[in-house]
Amino acid sequence: MYARNHRGSLFNNFLMAGVFLAGKYKMYGLPQGENALLTEIGILVFCLTAFLRQHNIYREILETKFRDTEIRGYLFSICFTKLMYLVPWLLLLFWPLQGEFFYDDLLGYIFVICVVATYGSSSAPVPFLLFFDIAIPALVAATVVRLNWNVQDTRYAGPAVIFFCIYVFSIGRKMLASTLELIESKKQAGLNARRADEANKAKSSFRALMSHEIRTPMTGIFGMVDFLKDTPLNAEQKDFVGTISDCSKTLLNTLNDVLDFSKVESGKLDISAVNFDLHNMLTNSGRVMRQTAEDKGLKLNLALADNVPKRMRGDPHRLQQVIVNLLNNAVKFTEKGEVTLRATCTDGKQPSLRMEVQDTGIGISKENMAKLFSAFSQADNSIARRYGGSGLGLSSAKKLVELMGGKIGANSEEGKGSTFFVELPYVAPVAGEADADAEHTGPDSPPQNILVVEDNAVSQRIVVKMLAQKGHTVTAVSNGDDAIRAVQENDFNMVFMDVNMPGRNGLDTTRAIRELGGRHLTLPVIGLTANIMEDFVRKCYDAGMIAHVPKPFSPKSLYDAVALVAGTGKGDTARAPNDRKKSMRETLTILRDGMGLDYMRGMVASNLKEAERLMDVVDAEMQKGKLDKMSDAAHDLKSITGLIGMYDTSALAAEIEADGLKSESKRLDGLLEHLDDALSREMREAERIAKTMPEK
Repeated sequence: MYARNHRGSLFNNFLMAGVFLAGKYKMYGLPQGENALLTEIGILVFCLTAFLRQHNIYREILETKFRDTEIRGYLFSICFTKLMYLVPWLLLLFWPLQGEFFYDDLLGYIFVICVVATYGSSSAPVPFLLFFDIAIPALVAATVVRLNWNVQDTRYAGPAVIFFCIYVFSIGRKMLASTLELIESKKQAGLNARRADEANKAKSSFRALMSHEIRTPMTGIFGMVDFLKDTPLNAEQKDFVGTISDCSKTLLNTLNDVLDFSKVESGKLDISAVNFDLHNMLTNSGRVMRQTAEDKGLKLNLALADNVPKRMRGDPHRLQQVIVNLLNNAVKFTEKGEVTLRATCTDGKQPSLRMEVQDTGIGISKENMAKLFSAFSQADNSIARRYGGSGLGLSSAKKLVELMGGKIGANSEEGKGSTFFVELPYVAPVAGEADADAEHTGPDSPPQNILVVEDNAVSQRIVVKMLAQKGHTVTAVSNGDDAIRAVQENDFNMVFMDVNMPGRNGLDTTRAIRELGGRHLTLPVIGLTANIMEDFVRKCYDAGMIAHVPKPFSPKSLYDAVALVAGTGKGDTARAPNDRKKSMRETLTILRDGMGLDYMRGMVASNLKEAERLMDVVDAEMQKGKLDKMSDAAHDLKSITGLIGMYDTSALAAEIEADGLKSESKRLDGLLEHLDDALSREMREAERIAKTMPEK
C-alpha cells in the first residue's frame, strides 16, 4: 500500500518541486558564477537519477511477490534512495542556509510543509517509513532554524514548521490505525466470502450426491413399473401400478424441486409450455394424497365443473406440485371432516382456470394471514411443534404460480377451515401436438448397433431391455476400460455412457474414445447421468458427449436420444430427405434445448468448418482414385452433417460412402456434384437458423 501510494504521487511531487525551484530562480535569480551553476545542475541530475531509482523500487514491490524476510531490504532501499534525492533537494531550496533575512528561507519552509502534508497520508501504512519521511524534512528545517536563530522571524516560523511536522505525524498514526482496521475488515470479509463459497460448494456437492444416490434407484423403479404395465394385470393391479407410477413421478418432481430450490426462490426456474391432460393431472394429484387422507379418516373429494376443459397448455409438473402442496397442507391440518379439490373455468375473451382446495381443518386467524406465503414462516409457532414442516411450501407455491402468470390466495377463519385457490389464465392446447403426459413409445428408428456402458446392474438391464424392444442390437459393459476395448473391436452406431462409474468415469472414458481418432472422433456418445446440475451436464458436453439422458429415464427419453443420432452411425443408415421426421430447424432446436443456445451455435460452426475440410478430402481422394480413403472421409462427413440436421448432405455422403466401399465409381461424379450443391445450400441454411434462433 505504501509503494502504491508513493508511486502514484511521485511524479506529482517531482512537478511540485520543479515549481518551487522555478519560483526560487524567479525570486532570487540564477546562481552567480559558472561553478555555482554547474553545482546546482549536478545536484539536479543526481536527484533526478535517485528519483527514477525510487520509482523502479516501488514498481518492483508492486509487481513482485516477495517473502517477509525481504521486507528489510526494501525498507533500506526506500530510505537510502529517498535520502539521495530529498536531502540535496531541500538543501538546494534552502540555500544559502544562513542569510540576513527570513525571506531567503521562505520557499524552503513552504516546501517542507507541502511535503510533510502529503506524507501524512501516503506514508501512514508503514509506521517506520512515516517517521522517516517526516523526520528528514523536519531535521533539515530544524537545521535551518538553528543556523538562522538570530533572525527574529525565524524564531516564530521555524518552530511552527517543526510543530506542524509533529502534528502531521500524529495524524498519520491515527490514519494508520484506521487503515489497519480497514485491512482487518477486508481480511475478515475475504475470509467470510471464502467460507460462504466453501459452504456453497459443499451444498452443491451435497445436492449432486443426493441427486445421484436418489435418482439411480429411481431409475430401477420407473423401469420396472413400465415393464410391469406390459404384463397381464387385473383392474385392481392396474390401479396399484398406476398409483406407484404417479407417486414415483411426484417423488421425482419433489427431488427436482429440491435441486432447483435456489432457482425457484430467485424466480429463474424455467416454466415449460406443453399440451397436457388437465383432468388427468387433477385426478393424479388427488390420487397421490388419497391414501394419506384415508389413513386419517378424512374424505378426499374431487369436483370438476362441466366447463373445465380436458386439455390445456402449460407446465403440468409445476402445476401438480402446487396442487399437491395445497392438498398436503389441507390433509395435514384437518383432524376430521373432508378435503375437496374443486376446479372451475370462467368464460370470456380471456378464460381463466380456478382451482380450490377446501378443508374443514383448524383455519387461520386474520392476523396470521399476512405472513402466510412468506418463506420460513407459519401461521403459528405451535404449528411446527404439532404438525411439523418448515414453512417453505406456500412460499415456493406462490413463486411458481406467479411464474406461470397466475395468482394464489386463501380465505380462512380460525376454527372453521380454509380455502386456498389458484387462478391461472387458460391457454388452449396447440393443435396437432401430443400431450406431454400421454403414453409414448418414442419415435421408431432404423435398427442400430448400440453399446451401453452402465455399472449399475438394474439400470443396465432396463436400458438393454428398452432398446432391445425396439429391435436394436445392444452390447452392455460395466466399466470404462471394457467400453474402450468394445468400441475398438466393434462398429457401434452410438454409445449410451453412464457418467458416474467407479474407476474410469464416463467423462474420462468419452475423452479416451475421442483420443482413439478416426471414426471414434464422431462416434455419438450419449450421457446417462443422475446428476442434472447445469454445471455437471455442461461437463458431459465438454468431454465430447452430444446429448444426455437424465436418470430416472423413461422409454421415450431413450428413444428420443436414439432418434437424435439415428442414421449417423457406421453403415448406410442415414434417412433419405423425404423419409426423415425432423427438419433442420427441429434438430437444431433439440440441440439448443439440450445443450444451450451458445453451445448449439458453437457446434454448428465447428461442424460446418469440418464439413468443408472433409468435402475437400472427398474430392481429393476421388481424384487420386483412392476410394477407400474417400469412403472414410464421406463417412465422417455423413456423421457431422447429420448431427446438425443437414440431412440431404448426410444422405448423399452415405451413398458416396457405400459406393466407395463397393468400389463402384460409375455414379460418383454425379453424386459428388449433388453433394457439393447440397452442402453449400444446407450450410447457408444452418448458419441462418443458428444465427436467428432465439433463447429457449
